[in-house]
Amino acid sequence: MNTPAIEISDLWFSYGGAPVLEQVNLTLPAGDFLAVLGPNGGGKSTLLKLLLGLAQPGGGSVRVLGQPAGQAGGRIGYLPQFTQVSASFPITVLGAVQLGLVRPGFDWFKGRAERARERQAAQEALARVGLAEHARRRLSDLSGGQRQRVFIARAIVSGPELLLLDEPTASVDGKSRQELMALLAELNRDMTIVMVSHDMSTVDGCVKSIACVNRTLHLHADSRLTPQIFAEAMGIDLVAGCPVELLAHGPVPHRVVLAHDSPECCGGRHARKNDGGQPK
Repeated sequence: MNTPAIEISDLWFSYGGAPVLEQVNLTLPAGDFLAVLGPNGGGKSTLLKLLLGLAQPGGGSVRVLGQPAGQAGGRIGYLPQFTQVSASFPITVLGAVQLGLVRPGFDWFKGRAERARERQAAQEALARVGLAEHARRRLSDLSGGQRQRVFIARAIVSGPELLLLDEPTASVDGKSRQELMALLAELNRDMTIVMVSHDMSTVDGCVKSIACVNRTLHLHADSRLTPQIFAEAMGIDLVAGCPVELLAHGPVPHRVVLAHDSPECCGGRHARKNDGGQPK
C-alpha cells in the first residue's frame, strides 16, 4: 500500500532529436489528485503517453503502480483529449462504456454470464457518474457535458487504481466543468488521479497537488495558484503580485474582466464602501 502510484526518475524524451522533456523527476503517492499544468508544447500530453507506455523514454525510468510503464493493464483508466462522436455512429451510452472493458486478446464470443457481468459493470459506472437513466440513449444525442461523463465512466468501468485524464474539461461549459470537477473529487476517494489541463479554473480545491510542466517538471504540494505556480504554468517569467493581477493584466493573453471593486462585480460584494456603509 506504500508503493507510489507513479515513480519517474531522470526522464528525458525527444521527437526527432528535438527535446520535449528533460530531467523529469516525480514521485506521486497513491491517493493523490495531481493537476498537470503548463504551456502548449510543454510536454504535458507526452508525459501521459509515457505513463501509459505508448511512448518510450529516451533516458531515465517510468514506473506506474509499481510496474514498468505499459504493464499495469486494467489497473489504469484513461480519458484522451479528443473524444468526438459522429452523429451517425449508432452506439448507445451503455455500449460506449462497455468498450472500456476491451483488452488485447478480447473474447468477442464470450458466454452469456460474462456478457451480463460486463453490462452490470457498465451500469454501475454510469450510475457513479450520474447517467444510469441514459444507458439506452444514443451517445451522440447527449450534451457535451453528459458525453464527457460517459467517457469518464468508460475510463473507470474496469475499476482502475489510477485515472489519467487529458484535458477533461476542454469542451464543456462552465456549469458542466464544475460538475465534472466535483465528480472527479468523488472518484479520488477510490483512485489516484492525474489530470492534464490548460484550464486554471480546474485548480479549485479539488486537486491536492500541481505539477508545472515545461520541458522539465516542478511539483508543488499545494493546490493554490501562487504567483510562482501561475508563471510556471503559463510559461512566463515570474512576475510579482497576486494571480488575479497576473490573469487580468500580466503578460498573458488579456482577459476582459471587471475590476474587483466594481459595483457590477459579484453583485457589488467587493465594492469599496463609503462612510455610510454603501458602495461608492
